[in-house]
Amino acid sequence: MYNNSGGPRMAQYVRNVNATLFADLTPEQTLELTYRLQQYGSEMPLGRIPQEGLSADYVRRETRRAVAGVSPTVRIWPGIDIDIPTGAGEKKTEPGDVYAAVKAAFEGGAHGVLLSRKYSEMRLANLRAAGRAIRDLKI
Repeated sequence: MYNNSGGPRMAQYVRNVNATLFADLTPEQTLELTYRLQQYGSEMPLGRIPQEGLSADYVRRETRRAVAGVSPTVRIWPGIDIDIPTGAGEKKTEPGDVYAAVKAAFEGGAHGVLLSRKYSEMRLANLRAAGRAIRDLKI
């Protein structure tokens, strides 16, 4: 689901398509259109999304949508991004982010989670937060 690095990536996408395909819209209107088309609900405004990322609620909603879109025999394991590099001044993963995203994935019906992307990039405090969320959910 990549909600942490997804914020800066979404902001960059919006800036790119706003300069070309959606040049008649403001950048904020382009973001609103993108949210509507992708059924993201109300996420952060463009001025905050690079620093705050997408919410844990985004993880919950997208997991729920993925589970609903497949047969009951398909298992959904959302990828929770942990310490994926982002630019200066952009969202950096914190333990609270990981904890909330892992809990949200299971609340959305996930059968498991993948802690992404590379173990060598992950700070141990963020990995511990994933374990704490799983223990608190009593899975």
